[in-house]
Amino acid sequence: MSLEFYDELLKSERFCESLGRLLLMSGKLESALKSIVLTSNVKVRYDLKRAMLGQLVGSCKEHELVTDELSEILAFILVRRNYLTHNLYPLFNDEIEYTLLPKDNLHPDDAEYYFPRCVEELIDHIEFAIDYINERD
Repeated sequence: MSLEFYDELLKSERFCESLGRLLLMSGKLESALKSIVLTSNVKVRYDLKRAMLGQLVGSCKEHELVTDELSEILAFILVRRNYLTHNLYPLFNDEIEYTLLPKDNLHPDDAEYYFPRCVEELIDHIEFAIDYINERD
């Protein structure tokens, strides 16, 4: 049912809405992290205007711009956000083996309930990270 389940995800309004919200919140988190890097005046090896989440998370960790707790949360977010945005099709097309999400024994309802809930929980983590950053200012 692998590619069939991927089609179920595409048809799920709740999943697609959640994924869209995840991308928007990821952009908000990127902006918050850019602000941290900018105000710290550390030198980075990339164009800060075009910085990606992974680069920003890496810089914050490398230069100790965030607490260890926030660094762990950001690493958690980064792995899962990247997985959801880059690996769902490869997962269900049997192109990758390692998985953070199940691909076997799935029911079409999982596209409407289980998978969106996974995305929504990640959004909660992103919101927590943004609030954490805003509280330090």
